[in-house]
This record gives sequence, C-alpha cells and structure tokens, in this order.
Amino acid sequence: MSPEPQDLDRLLGDLGGSEVLDGFAALISPLERYDREHNSDLAKTLRVYFESNANASEAAQRLYLHRNSLNYRLLRVQSITGLDLGDPKAKLALQLGLLRATERDRANEPQHPQQVAGNGDRNSQG
Repeated sequence: MSPEPQDLDRLLGDLGGSEVLDGFAALISPLERYDREHNSDLAKTLRVYFESNANASEAAQRLYLHRNSLNYRLLRVQSITGLDLGDPKAKLALQLGLLRATERDRANEPQHPQQVAGNGDRNSQG
C-alpha cells in the first residue's frame, strides 16, 4: 500500500525538522550567504530547479529567466557548493539541505497572532 500525498508531506516535514539534516543544510549555507552578499537568488533558483524535476527549461520559465541565465546560475551553484548537479548523490544532498533550510526558516519566522475580527480592519466602522 503506497503512502498518501499528505503522508509524504508529513514524513518530509518531520525529516526537514530533524537535526539529522543539519549537515545537509550546511551545504546550502554558502548559497544563502552568497545570496545575501550579492543580492542574488541562487538558493531559490536551485529550489525551483528541483521542483521542476531538474528540467532547466521549465525552471527558467518559472523564474522568468532566459535558459542561459538559469544555466549560469546553476554553474554558480556548483562552483560555490563544489557539488556536481549531474551527480545523483549531490542532487539528493542538496535537496535534503534545501528541505532542512526551509523548515529551519519556517521555525524561525516570527509568529503573528491572528487578528481579532474588526482589529486592524480599515474598512470596519467603529
């Protein structure tokens, strides 16, 4: 019996929240640092590339980039991480790193209380 999609989401969420993946998240740290220092989107590019099943044309479309621009970004990713995107183990390691980094970022987001009806609603009269 195969797992349901919501089961996969739960399993991946549990895995992403696990400290076991911290080593993989360290693979993404240089990309995040590069993005901050150069106002670029290499980590996002890599995420979209993987979400597009490593289809460069589809990823370029989703990012509103020319395919050559996407290829340049992916070469930068490889240069910065030292990992070859043609290597299945490297791809998996980077995907696990992105999963952990995403869960880490979600956990660090400030929690906002839900607005009470009428509070902050500029259109309400009162």
